[in-house]
Amino acid sequence: MLKSLSEQTAHILDIGCSNNKIPGAIGIDIDPRTGADIFHDLNIYPYPIESGSFERVYAKHIIEHLNDPRSFLAEIYRILKSGGTAFIETPHFSSRVAYSEPQHKLFYSYFMFTELLKGLDFKILKQGITFYKTFRFVGIASLANQFPNTYERFWTYLFPAENVILEVQKP
Repeated sequence: MLKSLSEQTAHILDIGCSNNKIPGAIGIDIDPRTGADIFHDLNIYPYPIESGSFERVYAKHIIEHLNDPRSFLAEIYRILKSGGTAFIETPHFSSRVAYSEPQHKLFYSYFMFTELLKGLDFKILKQGITFYKTFRFVGIASLANQFPNTYERFWTYLFPAENVILEVQKP
């Protein structure tokens, strides 16, 4: 059994870690074949983690698999210590990865997180769209992040993105 989190020295939680857990982090995943420390269905709240336990939460390529992304973000808020930060990454809706995996339940845009964060007291530290190497070299990433509304309305299918990223802080 996992030691209580107060006995742990790790300050990082890796949600949906699979076999790529961040070194030194506590990992939580549903699959017992992974490198997770805690096995739990991520669609069931609350997670078996004390409130205010972690300084940093990573959730890379997991939110698109969940039934209720707003509850997931509220759970991250609950788990974070005051002043703690969370990093979330998910495929952008224009990425072939977004719609090529049948387990994905929702496709994300730059503005989806704005809607999902309503009612949560997170401070947005960074929000952006990432691109594959070719589009980074020609400046598409810079323009898309400077003008995300114009990019997603007019240019997204000509220059498909890779991911949407979000970094937030709990006050």
